Amino acid sequence: MKLVIKNLCFFSKFLIISTVLLLPVYGCKSKSEGDTHSFHQNNIDDENFDDDSNEDIDNLEEDDDDSIEAFPDIEEQDILCQGYEPKPTVQVLPQAVIFGTRKGGTRALLEFLNMHSLIRRSKTEIHFYDKHFNKGIDWYISQMPFITEGQIGMEKTPGYFHTPSVPKRMFETKNDTKLLMIIRDPVKRMISDYNQFYYNNMKEGDTYPPIETFLFRKDGTINEHYPPLKRSIYHKHMAKWLEYFPLSQMYIVDGDKFIKEPWTEIEQVERFLELPMELGRDNFYFNQTKGFYCGKEIIENVNSKWTCTRNKCLSKSKGRKPPSVAADLLQQLYDFMEPHNQLFFNMINRSDIVWNRP
Repeated sequence: MKLVIKNLCFFSKFLIISTVLLLPVYGCKSKSEGDTHSFHQNNIDDENFDDDSNEDIDNLEEDDDDSIEAFPDIEEQDILCQGYEPKPTVQVLPQAVIFGTRKGGTRALLEFLNMHSLIRRSKTEIHFYDKHFNKGIDWYISQMPFITEGQIGMEKTPGYFHTPSVPKRMFETKNDTKLLMIIRDPVKRMISDYNQFYYNNMKEGDTYPPIETFLFRKDGTINEHYPPLKRSIYHKHMAKWLEYFPLSQMYIVDGDKFIKEPWTEIEQVERFLELPMELGRDNFYFNQTKGFYCGKEIIENVNSKWTCTRNKCLSKSKGRKPPSVAADLLQQLYDFMEPHNQLFFNMINRSDIVWNRP
């Protein structure tokens, strides 16, 4: 992406230190001389599919607040521009919402999309439709980013997908909302979901039972009421969304492809949102230390010889080491999920998504 700045600007805040986040890195270079200079800148309770509820300690856990992963916006920096005149901004209901899935890669998707000059996002998960609906539309709007004419406001709350009351509420509030969802191999997603609870408890000095304790009953059968597993049975949640929104109003991002080649899925989202094609291969680089792709935002000043870039990488908390699951139990999980996956693929008319067994 090239964000064009028509007036010469200088970033006046140079350094914010964090031990958790790999902060955005600005690199400015002369177009003519090639010199480079860099500086740093910085739970919802699950509703059961049936009446057979089964209390689980995961129901008491709150969703992780991953807003620390949100990068500073260009507008938030202390920018001194010769002749700079800010454009009028407004807050409105979001035109697009990333509504799932939990532990599917929603933060990375949101932050990479926010590199587009016509997308502005809420940094926090607002949880309007599932937790704060009683606060009203005006409150919801007040949580949204300020946007200029032609820009799209966006938020992401992955808990929306598996909360049955949300589709109806969203339809009655703004039925033309464009819906984005990113999905992963449901077994791996479920394990990541468990992992979040495991690490949160360990961080507090508490113990946490192994995943098998939740997944399997005493007779060896799979516990279908375990919330992280239920959240991975995609077709049961999607059925509720399709009662209100057509597939044409959704784009489902292949999370596994997104990990390997994020630019290919980002380009599809740009088309879905009917935006100019700004983001491509040049906006991403592979971070060998972290083991995944990071974003690179290119800022070009057409009236000077300088071009600057911001490198955007999620923190080390992303990509936690998964727990060890015995091979035979893992195969049992894949056997269990296979018919559910096929129902989901049929429901969304997709045959291009492939989840291979380990």
